[in-house]
Amino acid sequence: MDKREFIDRLNKSKRIVIKIGSAVIVNNGKIDENILSNIVDNVAELIRNFSKQVVIVSSGAVASGMSSMNLKKKPDNIVHQQALAAIGQPELINIYKNLFSKHNITVSQVLITIDDIQNRRRFINAKNSLTTLVKWKTVPIVNENDTVVIKELRFGDNDNLASYVVNLVEADMLIMLTNVDGVYDKSPDNEDANIVEFIDKDFNSDYLEGVSDLGSGGIKSKVEAGLRVAQLGKISVIINGKTKDAIKNLFKNGNLKKTVFEPYDDIINSKQSWIGNCSPNGVIIIDEGAIASIKNNKSLLASGIKKVYGVFGRGDVVNIESENGDVIAKGVANYDAYEIEKIKGRHSSKIVEILGYKYSNDVVHINNMVIV
Repeated sequence: MDKREFIDRLNKSKRIVIKIGSAVIVNNGKIDENILSNIVDNVAELIRNFSKQVVIVSSGAVASGMSSMNLKKKPDNIVHQQALAAIGQPELINIYKNLFSKHNITVSQVLITIDDIQNRRRFINAKNSLTTLVKWKTVPIVNENDTVVIKELRFGDNDNLASYVVNLVEADMLIMLTNVDGVYDKSPDNEDANIVEFIDKDFNSDYLEGVSDLGSGGIKSKVEAGLRVAQLGKISVIINGKTKDAIKNLFKNGNLKKTVFEPYDDIINSKQSWIGNCSPNGVIIIDEGAIASIKNNKSLLASGIKKVYGVFGRGDVVNIESENGDVIAKGVANYDAYEIEKIKGRHSSKIVEILGYKYSNDVVHINNMVIV
């Protein structure tokens, strides 16, 4: 991708998710309203002058809570952090509300958990709510529901959350604001480190382990989020959110330091992305014939199933694995674990005879499957 192609993608991007990290808007344990005000001004210009729709994924709730409680140091205790998020989230939204009101733009608050993403019905409900808010020309401010979520059920960081929101609202682009200019070709501590302007799916990010400490994610999680969005055929950009008018300059001429994630050629659709990002509820072990069939874009039939592990229901996402334990695909099961245990290894024509009913000839349909 060259600069001309990049500018063309910017111009064609109608709906944009902007992720604002703690490293950008938190200063000395509280929200830096000067920096946030400039970001809001830029977003308002995108909406008014560039006819863009914007969804913001914002960190900063805990920092807002710390400021309200006059705390100088973030507590290690998870419960205390959750309590601070509960105090700080309305304060954070109020700041956004006041800043956007200067532009006569209404904001809305959306708090979600990973359960809202991985449960298909809740995913659709969240999608409908968010797309309605965008169509009403409000700016949704999205954050993880830190007050109730536990460590085992977290997105991990708001970079991951933002990449899921791109899929959720069917956005065209993700902009990640952080306090560095982009991804470097080596640790930024090295004097000869250079910005990697364009990243494709073959990028080696091994050196990124532990090289930065930006919020809870770091630069590595931003690379993972950018590549996840690229897999959807969408474009992602990392820019320095502390740079004045960074967003505006990006859309005016693209002349600022940045890292751009090039969309994949072999993209997956929204439903495949949802399946791929769900934690599996069980495992179906299949034979070599079924593996070959799936790789030829065929559905999984009961005849190719060897074993079933876990307790899962109809409609749950499961891993489909070889007998050696290699993950071949993930998909939505048309039968529960108990039913599959009964019909495994049998021809589809025998399902009614065995169960007394039949939902489908296939156990996992190819349209509800993503091949790993």
